[in-house]
Amino acid sequence: MELPIFLFSLPRSGSTLLQKVLMSHHAIASTAEPWLLLPHLYAHREIGVLAEYGHQISYSAVNEFINGLENKRSDYYDALGEFLGGLYEKQCSKNEKYFLDKTPRYYNIIPEIHEVFPDAKFIFLFRNPVHIMSSMMNTWSKGNLKYLYAFERDLKQGPRLLSEGYELLKNKSYALRYEDFVKDPKKITKEICEYLEIKFDISMLDDFSHQNTEGNILIGDTTGEQSFISEKSLHKWKNTFDSTFRKKVAYKYILDYPQSSAIFR
Repeated sequence: MELPIFLFSLPRSGSTLLQKVLMSHHAIASTAEPWLLLPHLYAHREIGVLAEYGHQISYSAVNEFINGLENKRSDYYDALGEFLGGLYEKQCSKNEKYFLDKTPRYYNIIPEIHEVFPDAKFIFLFRNPVHIMSSMMNTWSKGNLKYLYAFERDLKQGPRLLSEGYELLKNKSYALRYEDFVKDPKKITKEICEYLEIKFDISMLDDFSHQNTEGNILIGDTTGEQSFISEKSLHKWKNTFDSTFRKKVAYKYILDYPQSSAIFR
């Protein structure tokens, strides 16, 4: 392995589909959703973790240790990059050039990931946030609005953090919209291959359905297999927001977060 690729997106953005297409290339290895960086980078964050051992004390101890290093956080991140990079490389059993880490909630730690892996490849996948809300409702919330509270951070903070991450890395990353990808997958996939400096292979758009990205029941996309890329998903949100009340909810959601949603238009 030469470098990791990080695919940044919100949950239910079509990231599994894009992951499968990319890992169909012989130069790219991947697994369901590693989640490896979240616990290590949250270790020196004061909030965001609930643990039996007492995170507040752990946070203080870890930061005290880091501050005792010669180069402080830089040393910690260098060591973390070597450790995790070694694990990524072990997943490249066929000596692939890249390991693709697709973990949607990495939107919480994009700046830190860049510090750990400054030379990595970064791909940002955006999708209309109303479409994301619709997919969350239909996939995780039994089609109801009342269960969406469990995904409040994804819906309210996620678009802003993802957009801020892109602003930070836009000069060294590739960004795409899910809507554009399903309309012209060949064009977008070819552009991504150019960004990764690998040769585009048209078979990627046929072989992706054979890629296994199923993790345990808690991670990955368990909603079923997709054998071809279709624009049908672009219209499903209309069936979700099919009443006056639900339309008002969607409209209010967009109005409440105009800045974070601007990039999706």
